[in-house]
Amino acid sequence: MKAVKVIPKKKNSVKMVDIPIPSLKRNQVLVKVLYVGIDGTDRDIIDGLYGTPSTNKKDLVLGHEALGMVEKVSTTVKNLKVGDLVVPMVRRPDNCINCQHDEQDMCLTGNYTERGITGQDGYMTEYFTEQEKYLIKIPKSIGKKAVLLEPLSVAEKAMRTALNSKKRFLWKPTMALVTGSGTLGILCSLILRSKGFEVIIVDRSNDVRKQRIFDVTNIRHFNTNKIDLHDIPKKIKQNIDIFVEATGNSSVALHGIMVAGVNSTSVLLSIAGGNSSIQLCSDCFNDGLVLQNKTIVGSVNANKRDFLSGIKSIKRIEKMWPGLLDSLITKEYALDKIAEAIQDLKENIKVIIKISS
Repeated sequence: MKAVKVIPKKKNSVKMVDIPIPSLKRNQVLVKVLYVGIDGTDRDIIDGLYGTPSTNKKDLVLGHEALGMVEKVSTTVKNLKVGDLVVPMVRRPDNCINCQHDEQDMCLTGNYTERGITGQDGYMTEYFTEQEKYLIKIPKSIGKKAVLLEPLSVAEKAMRTALNSKKRFLWKPTMALVTGSGTLGILCSLILRSKGFEVIIVDRSNDVRKQRIFDVTNIRHFNTNKIDLHDIPKKIKQNIDIFVEATGNSSVALHGIMVAGVNSTSVLLSIAGGNSSIQLCSDCFNDGLVLQNKTIVGSVNANKRDFLSGIKSIKRIEKMWPGLLDSLITKEYALDKIAEAIQDLKENIKVIIKISS
C-alpha cells in the first residue's frame, strides 16, 4: 500500500513509498483511510523542525488528522463493525497516573507518543490498524466533515477549559475574542458562536472566503493592519470575557491577555517554537492579572470527551449554518501531491488529502 513518509529532523525528506498492509492484533481494527487533514504540524515536520521516528525506525509515516472506514475487526472488538466511519485519536499514553486514567492529553511526563508526530506512524497511508478504544465512531450523516474532528477536538478542549473556569461566577460570560483565523481559530469561534457568545476574530487576513464565514455567523472581524489590538475594547465598549490565542505568535498572546477584561479567562493554543522577546511592563502585567481576577491557561491535544463533544458541535453548527463546515475545506489533493498540498497551506483554510473513495 502507499504511504507518505519523512525522516524526522531532515528537511524536505518527504516521499511516497510502498509499505505492507498491517495485520490485525487483539482488540484492533483495520481502517481504510478516506481523508487526511494536514496542518502546520505536518509542515514543520517536513521542514525538519521536529518529529520522532516510530520505534526502531529512521522514518515516520505522516498524518495525525484522519477519517476512515472500518475494513476489518478482530474477534475481540465489541462496538465497531465493518463499514463504520471512524476518526482516530492522536496521543497514546505512557505510565503516568493521568495517562493510565485516560487523561493522556494531561500527561505528567511528556513521554507519550503521538501518531504521525512522535514515536508512532501516522495515517497518511491507505490502511492502518488501531485499538478500538482510540477510534471515535462517526455518524454516517456527518460524512466528510468528520475530517475536521481532530482539530475541532483541540478547540473543544480549549473551550471546555475556558468555560469551566467560569462556573463559580453568578454572571454569564458573553463576549469572546479570538486572535488568528486559521482552522483552529475559526473552529474555536464557531463553537463559541454556536453556544450564543458574541465573537470577535482578529487577524491580518483579507481572505474573502473567511469573510463570508464571518458574515454568515455574525462574527465581528478586525484586521490588525487597520486597528491596534489594544484599541478593540474601546471600540466594542464591552468586557472581553474569554480570550483565545491561535496565531502562533507569543507577542500576540501576551498583548491579548492584557486586552482581556475583568474576570476573563485567556486560553493559549499556540506553540511559538522560537526565542522571540518583547519589552513588557511586568508590573502592569502582574497588577492587571491580580486586580482583575484574570485566569490564564495553556491547552494542547484533546481528551476522548472532546472528540465526542466535537461530534455534537458539528451537528449543532450544521443545523445553524448548513454547509458552513464544508466551506472550511478549501483544497483537496491526491496522496502523491503532498508537497504541493503543504505549499498551499497558507493560501487555504483547510487542505485535505484524499486517500480512498
